[in-house]
Amino acid sequence: MNSFKQLIDKLAKRSGVFSEIKVRLILEEWDDIIGSPLSNKTKPVALKAGVLYVLCEDPLWAQELRFYTEDILKKLKSKLKDTRDVNAIKIIRRSEEVDGKIYS
Repeated sequence: MNSFKQLIDKLAKRSGVFSEIKVRLILEEWDDIIGSPLSNKTKPVALKAGVLYVLCEDPLWAQELRFYTEDILKKLKSKLKDTRDVNAIKIIRRSEEVDGKIYS
């Protein structure tokens, strides 16, 4: 019997809709991907054209996030596999900056 995750993985390779579901599931694992306390101070809010937009209102935590960008990209690529390429992380300071930058 296939687990829900395995089913989503198979369907994600065939359908854009399931690809979006997988991306959202991965981004819900943000805590596991970057760890605490950074995960408590940042939030992924959009993924578009290979760029992950991360909300971080505190400049000190934004700098910390920049320090770990390469590690985060590696972890995301391994989790997303064939579904989606994440090539960059853009740190934004206000949620208004992502208006129109929905997951796509």
